[in-house]
Amino acid sequence: MKFKIIPFFFSLFVSIFATAQEAFEVNIFVDAEKNIYLEEQKVRMSELLKETKALLYKQPALKYNRLVYNIYADKNLKHGFVMDINHQLLRATEALKSKTNKYLLEYKNLDLDKANWQFEIKSLKLDAIKD
Repeated sequence: MKFKIIPFFFSLFVSIFATAQEAFEVNIFVDAEKNIYLEEQKVRMSELLKETKALLYKQPALKYNRLVYNIYADKNLKHGFVMDINHQLLRATEALKSKTNKYLLEYKNLDLDKANWQFEIKSLKLDAIKD
């Protein structure tokens, strides 16, 4: 009986560990007027921490083992403002392993009214700026 239980628990552990290898990506866009979009939702800086936590807490517990923030900001913004946004995002998930990618762009041709603005940005094949 002991020999059957040990392989079962080992295979259960391996399957749980194997499924939790994906990264959950959160997309944030900041325009030149400092309007912040967390995925499809427009938020103020004061709401960013709370709304980010709410978004993350809705995710399945075993599906993701790390987090990637993609910040798409207008190239004319001050770096300090982008850093403030990043700080709020990191505060939402202090216990998780996370990474932030920052992209500076001109958004004149980007239609933020569409619900799939993230796909439009991702199709541009941008490279993250180095810190």
